[in-house]
Order: sequence, then structure tokens, then C-alpha cells
Amino acid sequence: MRLSMSSSRQLVGLTMLVATVFGCSKKAEVILPPIKVNVVKAVQNDVPLYEDFVAQVYGQSDVDIRARVEGWVTSMNFKEGSHVKKGDLLYIIDDAQYQTRVDREASDLTRSKTELVRAQNDLSRVKPLTELNALSKKDLDNATASFEAAQAQVKASEASLQNARIELGYTHVYSPFDGIIGTSNMRVGDYVSRAGASSVLTTISSIGSVRVRFQISEREYLRIAKLTKEELSAARKNVQLVMADGSIYSEKGEVNFADREIDSKTGTLTIEALFPNPTGLLRPGLFVKARVLLSTLPNAVMVPQRAVFQLQSLSQVFTISDSSTLKVTVVEAGQKIGDAWIITKGLKAGDKVAVVGTSSLTPNSKVEIVEQKWPDDSQK
Repeated sequence: MRLSMSSSRQLVGLTMLVATVFGCSKKAEVILPPIKVNVVKAVQNDVPLYEDFVAQVYGQSDVDIRARVEGWVTSMNFKEGSHVKKGDLLYIIDDAQYQTRVDREASDLTRSKTELVRAQNDLSRVKPLTELNALSKKDLDNATASFEAAQAQVKASEASLQNARIELGYTHVYSPFDGIIGTSNMRVGDYVSRAGASSVLTTISSIGSVRVRFQISEREYLRIAKLTKEELSAARKNVQLVMADGSIYSEKGEVNFADREIDSKTGTLTIEALFPNPTGLLRPGLFVKARVLLSTLPNAVMVPQRAVFQLQSLSQVFTISDSSTLKVTVVEAGQKIGDAWIITKGLKAGDKVAVVGTSSLTPNSKVEIVEQKWPDDSQK
């Protein structure tokens, strides 16, 4: 099929137009500007290595106040949750029956003393008559036995009276020491007994200083046991508390004791530390974290955690060359400290690493460096 002259000219023109368009597109390649990248310098410091353990606060003394006599509660003389002092009256238990017993025992003691006087008079009269042979030796023995029995009865009556007075004293319940008193388990009109759940009236805790207990695993125990004497001494005297809101308690504690055995049920060892509590912030039952300084790693190189990206078993960072070019560097990451990662191999202090959005970066890319300060003052 032959093309007309006009059709041939149109085809040639279209071909030249396509060639021109494609030729221009090759010459008009778009060069993207360098990507802005946040960059920090790896820092080198002596890093304290802490271990955190879930812990609970106990009072220096947590004492259940128990009833030592039975009866009806007739008075409650404190405000729950308030501070009490040693010797403060807390409860009064109906004392009528105990006062009656005291009176009865006092009467028995008087009768015993009267009997003692009579027996002593009889002995005083019989003894000289026996020496004159006016009375037999048997009469003297009987008089002596009656006197000694009367003496024993007086001592028994005195003991019974003393015991009755002690029980009468138990009807008034006093605070054994200064502390903070808890919720009362009994109210006026409740009946209390000497034993069982109804014997516990309330609990008082001494919180001038507090005990903090936590458990460490067998593995942690063995690791700590291998520390030097100097490291153990530092760990014992540098216990911190991390509160539920993440804040650090202002006072440092000291390890008080370690239990004698590993709990066979849980495989843990109980540790107790003492903390000053001058403001009363720490209350019994409070859950905290005990932070123990185990050792210090000298001259550790650190970078932010967000600068490290991991691919299977490899840890990598993007370092910045002098020509502002990205380079992938394989590193060995150690322990995490706060928002930092200790780098044991692959970086040195002062090396520049990229942070934030590293997943969108590619090696050998030209970047525009935006230096950031790290760590900031709060992290220091």
C-alpha cells in the first residue's frame, strides 16, 4: 500500500516530534537536594550499670495491735490514719468483769493474810510450851505446818490478785511506739476475743525509716556474688528507689540483710534495704523499683537507641563521612542505659551518627547535617 505525499510528510513530522520530546527529557533530569538528617555525636563516659528489681515498702516495725482480753469495745480514742505516740490510749474494753475479779482476789488475799496471822500466833504459843514438854512434838509439827500452809496461801493469793490486775490493765489498749495507725477493725460496741481474726484491733507502723524488700533470681545472685569487695560495698550503700511515677526517691538506702536461703518455690533470694523517710512519703505496702548500682563501665561509647537499627542478628548505624555522605556501619551493641545504647565495637567517641527516620535513608546518599545536642541536661 502506497502512502500519499501528504501522509508521508505527516509521518516524518511525527517521528521528529517524538525524538525531540525524548531527547529533551533526557537532558532535563531532576537533581534532588540533599536530605536533612538529624545527627548526633557518639559520647564516651564512665557509665554506672544499674539493675532494677520490683520491691515493696514495709514499716520499720509493722505491729498488729491485738486484744488480750475478751469483751465489748466501749471506746476508740484515735483517728484512723493519724500519727500516734508511745503510750497513747487507743481502745477501752468493758472492764466490769475484770474489776470484779480484782475485788474478789483482793478479798481472798485479805482472808489468806488473816489466816497467816492466826497460824503464826498458834505457832508462837505452841513452840515454848513444847520446849517445856507441856505439849508434844506432834503439836509443834502441826502448828508449823499450818503456818507454812498459810504463808503459801498468801503468796498464791497475791499472784492471783496480780494476774487479775494485769488482765484489768489489758482492757485499756495503748500504743507500743510512735508511728502511724491504720484502719480500725473494731468499732465501739463490737465484741473482741483473745484469739482469731477478732483479736486484731488495728496495725501501727513505724515509718521514720522504712524497709524495702525485693527478690533476686539465682542467676542474678551468682552474678552479684562474683563482684569484687569494692563493687559489693558500693552496691550495698547505693540503693535507689524508682517511684510509680518514674521519679527517683531523694534518699539513698543501704542493704540491711540478705535471707539465709534461696526460696525453693520461687528460686529467688530476698534482699532488704533500709531507707530514711523523713517526710513520711514512703508508706507500707507501696510498690517501687529498687535500683542497685552493680558496677561502673569505664569509657563506654554510647549513641541514642533510635540511631541503631537491627537486621536479624546485626546491629547497624548510619555514620556521616566528612563529605556528608551516609555510610552503613556494623556495630556491636551492649547494654541499654536509659535512652542510650552502649556500643562495644564499631564506633569511637565523636563519630557522627544519623537519628530518626533511618528506615528511609539509603547508603551513599548526600545529606544535609542538622546537628542535635545529645544527651540533654536532664539525661545527664
